[in-house]
Amino acid sequence: MLTDLLFRLRALFRAKAVDRELDEELRFHLERQILKYLDSGLTRDQAERRVRMEFGGLAQVKEECRDARGINLLETFLRDLCYGLRTLRQSPGFTSVAMVTLALGIGATTAIFSVVYAVLLRPLPYKDPGALVVLNETTPKVGLVSVSYPNFLDWRAQSHAFTQMAIVHNDEFNLAGIDQPEDVSGCAVSPNFLAMLGVRPLLGRDFDASEEKPGTRPVVLLSYHLWQSHFGGDHNAIGRSITLNGRAFTIIGVLPAHYVSMEKTDVIEPIGVWATNNPEASDRGERGDTVVIGRLAAGTTFSQARAEMQSIAARLAQTYPAANDQFGVALQPIRDAFAGNLRPAILVLFGAVVIVLLIACGNVANLFLMRSTSRAKEIAVRLTMGAGRGRIVSQMLVESFLLAFSGGVLGLALAAGGIQGIVRLIPSDTQAASNLSLNGVVLLFAAGLVILSAFVFGLSPALHSAKADVQSELKESGRSVTLTRDQNRWRGILVMAEISLALVLLIGAGLMMKSLYRLVAVDPGFQPDHVLTMELGLRTAQYEKPAAILNFWQQVLERVRPLPGVEAAALGSGVPLADEHSRTDITIEGMALPKPGSFPHPDVHIVSPGYVRTLGVPLLRGRAFMDADNESAPLVAIINAMLAERFFHGQNPIGRRIMFGRFSANVAPKWRTIVGVAADTKMYGLSNPARFEVYVPVRQSVASHMNLLVKSRNDPAALTSAIRIVIASIDKDQPVYGITTMSQLERDSVSTQRTTLILLALFSTLALLLAAIGVYGVISYSVAQRTHEIGIRMALGAGSREVLRMVIAQGARIAAAGILIGMVASLGLMRLLANQLFSVSATDPPTFTVVAAVLAFTALLACYIPARRTVRVDPMIALRHE
Repeated sequence: MLTDLLFRLRALFRAKAVDRELDEELRFHLERQILKYLDSGLTRDQAERRVRMEFGGLAQVKEECRDARGINLLETFLRDLCYGLRTLRQSPGFTSVAMVTLALGIGATTAIFSVVYAVLLRPLPYKDPGALVVLNETTPKVGLVSVSYPNFLDWRAQSHAFTQMAIVHNDEFNLAGIDQPEDVSGCAVSPNFLAMLGVRPLLGRDFDASEEKPGTRPVVLLSYHLWQSHFGGDHNAIGRSITLNGRAFTIIGVLPAHYVSMEKTDVIEPIGVWATNNPEASDRGERGDTVVIGRLAAGTTFSQARAEMQSIAARLAQTYPAANDQFGVALQPIRDAFAGNLRPAILVLFGAVVIVLLIACGNVANLFLMRSTSRAKEIAVRLTMGAGRGRIVSQMLVESFLLAFSGGVLGLALAAGGIQGIVRLIPSDTQAASNLSLNGVVLLFAAGLVILSAFVFGLSPALHSAKADVQSELKESGRSVTLTRDQNRWRGILVMAEISLALVLLIGAGLMMKSLYRLVAVDPGFQPDHVLTMELGLRTAQYEKPAAILNFWQQVLERVRPLPGVEAAALGSGVPLADEHSRTDITIEGMALPKPGSFPHPDVHIVSPGYVRTLGVPLLRGRAFMDADNESAPLVAIINAMLAERFFHGQNPIGRRIMFGRFSANVAPKWRTIVGVAADTKMYGLSNPARFEVYVPVRQSVASHMNLLVKSRNDPAALTSAIRIVIASIDKDQPVYGITTMSQLERDSVSTQRTTLILLALFSTLALLLAAIGVYGVISYSVAQRTHEIGIRMALGAGSREVLRMVIAQGARIAAAGILIGMVASLGLMRLLANQLFSVSATDPPTFTVVAAVLAFTALLACYIPARRTVRVDPMIALRHE
């Protein structure tokens, strides 16, 4: 009757797939109700009819069962939680080691993920940022270059793939009218720029369309930071004036605090204001520090937009060959533009910490396997008393979660300290440095790591424990228990995996170390020691005429050179390693004219006499510039060795002539006589190749922006205050900025490689330590298991060396297998590191050999310690060992 009731209730609610456990609970529930009625005096038939009346639907029965089941599950979980806490507390040594191991892995991974999130994943504060694209012009010889303003206007008029386009011209401004003049970063933008990004001013208004035209009145938007620091967050700042480059600008708005851009931005002006004061705005061949940002039209793919822009570039090259021949267009998602060249290094480091976390989980899994031997009888008793194997697994997983949670909490503390350390390693003015923190997303990632780690290191030991042979465990009758052959094999596999992963990390660190060593050994082409550099930009109306500019530079040199401690001082429009450049085509007298776009295109440095001496650039031929090389003297130039070798083919170029631009029979050429050949300098970082360079005297090619270089007998930074006073005595509104030493510039040029190496070396050392601990644990436990056997061997005459060799051989086999697997894996994985290496192959044999030898020695040492301890045991004691 009861069975018939169950089937009919199932059919009523189409619940044919009710699981067996719920069926058992339902059967128990119905039987209990029937028994209640039987106790009250009813017959069996009466009781069953009463039950059918009361439980006319399966839904009610199931709900009651589910409620009871939920309560039981919660109670079971709480009991498991309390039990797990007690067992972990009873094994403080195991708990502490496992918790610290997990904390190291989780903490390191969380810290690096904060960098991954800040640079690669953090949502940009723009409307639909996935549709935003950064556009640059490109040439076969140079690569990415800036966009000319006339070309941008044609792009915008002819493109259909983009709903909007805006140009951004990065610039610097002199902020005056305050106690200490400052250099502030800014840009000139198309009026639709902020609206296209979906950014609205916090205060005031955005630019309007009329402010794109030249001649518009000077207005400006302030960054939130500048508004706070210079106006105290005063809402009445709107409508007030601010002095930039000696001109009064009206403040019309303040950007929101969350606004970010690819370059540091303090002020934004409309492109019309920039075009009013810059003749290059109408010159198609002039390409300043300018990029274009566009928003893709709905349904337009990235490849379609790229094809359209290449077609437009080809038409412009045909229409304006003198300015656009061989110029193309490069498109890049705005996220990639923000990440820049940091993406490969960050992904390498994230891969490294994931490996460290896996090694840590492997170590903890081994600890759990060893611990399971002491709990074998407990688990066997529980199985005998009716506990299901699923309950055993769930109980041990709860313990794993408790351990992972504790390690995660400690790991978060380590991650917080690690993030602060990373911030100190990266440049402070980068977006990544300002965004690194333990924010909600990073904390959520850490929580996910805790859960994942608990399953990674806890599931396998739990399954092994649940498979225990109850009868054999209970028959041991108090004797010590050992791991099964399957468990020992699994422990060996875990250690092999740890060794393999550690080898991959060590090889990566070794390659980076060798790469950095070769990189810092590169000759930069100058002597950076004791040289101070600082920037000055003459941007006000009083310096519109060349004579005023030259007079200022002359006064600076005349007053700085006599300062105490100054050995030499000079001026240069750019300095090596600063990634500053001004390039132009040149024509070499007597050579066949190349096609447009194929002219030599060197960096042009405008320098004062003494530049070569101050910076220590070797002069290979000819002479340096002199005071006599002024505006009334014949035009002269110095070229670098690379240009001399490429175009003069080993002949002496002294006395030969060049001119800037392309020769035209309709224009009188301005030939410059080559008077010297200087060594090549590294203008764009030690890892980048040298380029063609041409030096010209400042009195023959006036520049309003220069770098002041000062060579000192002692610490050059000590001269900063004195130089500031000198500059203020010449022009109190002239800011001095970009103050650093050439030695610091040299260090900064390899900062990405150095930071990657430091972190990779740290993770590799941690991985090596964890792998050694894993080997030690396996061999130590194995020796403990074989103590009785070893005692018999020694009693039968086996010597200490033979026993020592036997024990070490066991660990050596595991280490050798792990090293072999790691070597094979590294051959493939190191190719991912290739773009981070300098002058080192990703499969460098010496590095692979040395790292494998170091790891092998470490593993053998980890085997030797427990082996040496074993052979010192008295054989009689060993024979009594159970």
